[in-house]
Amino acid sequence: MHSDKQILPTRSPSRGMRFTHALVLCVATCCTPFATTAQSSSSLTASLTLRTLMDSVRANYPAIRSTDGRVRAAQAARTTAQAFGNPMIGYETDQTSLPGRRPLVGMSRQTMITATVPLEPLYQRGPRVARANAEVRAVEFDGIATRQQIGLNAAEAFYRVAMAQVEAETGQELVGWLDSVVAYNRPRVREGATSEADLIRSTIERDRVAAEAAMQRAELARARSDLRVFFPQAHASSVVQFDETPFAHTLVNSAAAVTDVELLQRASDRGEVRAARERVSATSSAIAIERTLTIRQVGATVGVMQSMNQTSLIAGVALPIPLFDRNRGEVQRAVAERDIARAELVAQERMVAAEARGAYDAAQILTERAIALTQRDSTNLLRRADESRRIALGAYREGAVPLLQVIDAARAWSDTRITYYRTLFAQQQSVLALLVAQGQDLFSVLPAVSPLRSSTR
Repeated sequence: MHSDKQILPTRSPSRGMRFTHALVLCVATCCTPFATTAQSSSSLTASLTLRTLMDSVRANYPAIRSTDGRVRAAQAARTTAQAFGNPMIGYETDQTSLPGRRPLVGMSRQTMITATVPLEPLYQRGPRVARANAEVRAVEFDGIATRQQIGLNAAEAFYRVAMAQVEAETGQELVGWLDSVVAYNRPRVREGATSEADLIRSTIERDRVAAEAAMQRAELARARSDLRVFFPQAHASSVVQFDETPFAHTLVNSAAAVTDVELLQRASDRGEVRAARERVSATSSAIAIERTLTIRQVGATVGVMQSMNQTSLIAGVALPIPLFDRNRGEVQRAVAERDIARAELVAQERMVAAEARGAYDAAQILTERAIALTQRDSTNLLRRADESRRIALGAYREGAVPLLQVIDAARAWSDTRITYYRTLFAQQQSVLALLVAQGQDLFSVLPAVSPLRSSTR
């Protein structure tokens, strides 16, 4: 008996289906690495920390690299100052006939070979090398001061982006919150449960906040562009990650008051002060150089002379007599430059002392306030602002408070959040400024930070 079931022949996939499957597999295989690379690249450049920024500035910023070139140039000048003068070789012949003529009768040929060594570099080498060494050290300390200032500028650009980021996020969140208030009032106006004035007022406030949020986003875009001067890898969607606790410092956290003398002692190690001291030393060496130039072009000559088959020794010293030019003008100029360098040193010491005192006082005031604001208990400022806005909205829905009180609570929440982060960032920047004012390297003693949090709270 034959079964009623019919066995259908097995068909292999058509050529078109096989080509389609192969094409899909090829596209998936080829696109996966690019997607992975793009995702990893986005994860690497999407966020930026202060430490990452400082490391990049120290390694790649052009102005810091240029200081290395200035140091090399000063070192090359020192090499020249350390070199001795080149000797001069002379050859002379006398009592000889012209080419093509007969020899002179009754006259013997004389030949002289001499070597002249300049003696001026010998007694000038000491002050020249001393001045060159001082100039090298001055350029090195200038490079340290330049690097510190660039570090502060980079930190300022970083915190400008952070503050603009907080303001943009705050404005965007406030727009969404007011949208919910408008959405709540719109059906109630149709039902006659509330007046149309509340809907109009809430809509106006929402549109006003939206306009401010647009300006805040524009400021964020400008701040990010300025940050690219120090970190070219940043892009339009880069997000900075910052610490939400105040920076610590030994002087600020100390209970004892710091005197001006202690601050000046700490600030005396700043690159600006040390460079000014080296310039005083260099100008003092320049005075010694100009005094040695009273007697110039001193040289010693030695050689041999051959005449009538006889060889004799030639020796001599060239010594100018300073009758008319005693180099008084150049000495007076060098003394005046030394006086200028000393006055600049005094001015620099006063400036760093004032900056150290101002940085210390500012850091102390802002640290005290930032610690009070960042308490993690019920007294936290942001937590109370959130609670106030929530209570006001709940009371408005219950009909207990007017709409103006809700808008006032929303504005207070926005202002409080911006003030909170502005104070926190000002405290962190004040500690960085205090480190620089004390002569510490900002790139190596950057305050330790706690685990990073996003700026969204």
